[in-house]
Amino acid sequence: MTLSRLLPLLLLVPALTMADEDRNFKLTPGNFRVGGLLEHAANKAIVLDSTVAISQEPVFPLQSNQLYLRIKKSVKEYQWFSGQAKPEEYMKLHAFNLKDNHLGPREVLGLRLYASRQYKAFQDEAEIYFDADYIYSPRVTKLLFMKNGKWQVLNECAHPGMIHIKSDEKKLDIVSFNAPLKDSRELYPVKPGYYMFGFSAPGKYPYVDIKELKRGEQLTFDVQFPVLDSVSKLQFGMSVTLDQVKAAKTLEEAEALYDTYSAEVDRNVQQLNMAEFDNAYPPIKLADSLGIDDSSSDYRKYVSQYRYYRSESEKIWRGKKLSDVNLVFDALHAKLDSLQALPVQMNIRPVSSEKFMSATDSTKIDYLKFVFGAERSRVDVTWVGTFEGISMDSLLAMLNDNKSPIVSTLFIANNKPVWVYREGKLVGRYNYRYDKLGFRMGDSLYVGKGSFILPAYVAHEPEVEEWLASMKGATATAAVDTSKVMADTAKSEENKKIIEHATRGTVAVVDSGSFRYRGKVVSMSPFAIHTTEVTQEFFEKVMATLDSTKRIPNKSAFKGAKKPVQNVTWDNAQYFCKVLGGDLPTEAQWEYAGRAGSNEGALWTSDDAISVNKYAIFASNSLKLGQKDSAYGPHEVATKLPNAWGLYDMSGNVAEWTLDNYFTITFSIEDSNPTGSYWGTSKVLKGGSWKDKPKNLNMTVRDDEDPRYWADNIGFRCAFPLHRIIQE
Repeated sequence: MTLSRLLPLLLLVPALTMADEDRNFKLTPGNFRVGGLLEHAANKAIVLDSTVAISQEPVFPLQSNQLYLRIKKSVKEYQWFSGQAKPEEYMKLHAFNLKDNHLGPREVLGLRLYASRQYKAFQDEAEIYFDADYIYSPRVTKLLFMKNGKWQVLNECAHPGMIHIKSDEKKLDIVSFNAPLKDSRELYPVKPGYYMFGFSAPGKYPYVDIKELKRGEQLTFDVQFPVLDSVSKLQFGMSVTLDQVKAAKTLEEAEALYDTYSAEVDRNVQQLNMAEFDNAYPPIKLADSLGIDDSSSDYRKYVSQYRYYRSESEKIWRGKKLSDVNLVFDALHAKLDSLQALPVQMNIRPVSSEKFMSATDSTKIDYLKFVFGAERSRVDVTWVGTFEGISMDSLLAMLNDNKSPIVSTLFIANNKPVWVYREGKLVGRYNYRYDKLGFRMGDSLYVGKGSFILPAYVAHEPEVEEWLASMKGATATAAVDTSKVMADTAKSEENKKIIEHATRGTVAVVDSGSFRYRGKVVSMSPFAIHTTEVTQEFFEKVMATLDSTKRIPNKSAFKGAKKPVQNVTWDNAQYFCKVLGGDLPTEAQWEYAGRAGSNEGALWTSDDAISVNKYAIFASNSLKLGQKDSAYGPHEVATKLPNAWGLYDMSGNVAEWTLDNYFTITFSIEDSNPTGSYWGTSKVLKGGSWKDKPKNLNMTVRDDEDPRYWADNIGFRCAFPLHRIIQE
């Protein structure tokens, strides 16, 4: 027996000796058991009392400020718990960043994770913690998992850190100005940077604090409210009475009473010894003491909020010093809170309206734009979007006709404006919780589909930013650049960056980025790639431009202008691409473009219908139909759904040549723009074809063939440097 014949057997021996007793390296929902109690919870990094220490069903998306625990009970049984993190135990965990490794929490939940690739499938890590951005191990600094038939590695990263708010106050109210803190006194995971919180409690003087969180550390805010004397009192008359406050029916009436009350308190402040307040209230932190530039946005925001909180504390202190004035103060705040919680419908005509026509159909309106209110007034907002059920041209005509009975209505989720302070003084109140826009005609109400655009001086207020962040996915949109939002609303298809090039065909521009390729995260430079497999029509058109001696005939077995070229060798496919000024895509380029930012290699794994047929021409809807069926063989391109970047038939129809050599053993993969093996004589094929089963359509799967070979299930598409597309 020759060495070449013996080598496969020699390679098989260690594979057999390390054969896995359980080759299912993924967990299914059936592996998770609901209703079991967590045992030995004292040493866990998660707080689990008797009400939540019962195994749950995993539910996504994972909630912020929650820590999740996947714990192994037996070979195939797991439990899933959630709760608050224990600060000290949480900081001891080894962290692994999911985004940097191009993984998602839903995906990692279903993976077995190991400390060593020598472990059997039933010897995976018993405890793994999760949140939306990281997974954590209490034991090891490196985790391995099996994906696409290869061992892949997660290396420990710097711990994201945690913010802990320490206080004995049971009714502590916390306002977070740059982090999503809700109903919790811990915030995790958090990136390094400056964090600012406002603190208040019944009977206490509110204040604001800012601190820097350094990488991998726990930052504690120890809440200590200012202690001020309020025994000695001054007497004077107030025009705002409790009866007036109780009688106020509208928010505007209550605000007017509040302004009058504040002005009267301010006029009598000279009777008070303000040094008493100044000496007891925490001084503002200087930028140098924080290690921050005084012109930075973080510090300017802190200064603004410090002045506001100090102003509120002064009012409370003055109220306590000024006899029964504090009773009016409390009543005013209670009245404001109750009125601000109510929804409101505001009938208001737009001050201007504009229509924007389709770029492809000059007779069609793409979207409308309406401006309401005036700059620095209570209502100052722009809306962009469309209406259904009524002609948008007719709508504009009626709005321009002052005699028309049409009524425009702004729906506001609750009537809470943002109070904007400058230098400690109130400069305006502005609505921002807009919900929807409607137009009434008689008994009919037409509600638009679109986005509200707030002016910068409103959108950048911390209160507004926090509310908008909590309303992701709702109709309200904070945006300073109005033109950008309108473009995004009306021309979302442009995000795919499809270009119709005069000579090179239709291509998708693929931005730079990184992805998990053959077990390693690699970075990619931008490039362009054909949105479809090269069609016979396009192939023959390009060949017709060449001298007859340089033309390659179309040898496709299944003819059709829109069907992909088949029966083409690797050499001829590359020749065609070079004629166009491009080349065949590398395997990494092809896979990066095909997966379009997905962690998986098959589009249908993330589709709700789980239907391969929606995305691919494959054996079930082609080969298995038999030769007498018209659907037998490759179909016309772009008859199935594209991926997120506008590329068609990356799975199925015809397998596609790539530029790379194929070699059985991979010695190394470059960190950037991998180019394939130096060794090997065959070439890599990707994507599967009309003859394949679904498992062979996965875009991470690779096949190989002699470059001189051709078949009726092999075709190609071309890739181009960006300058060949954009600058020509």
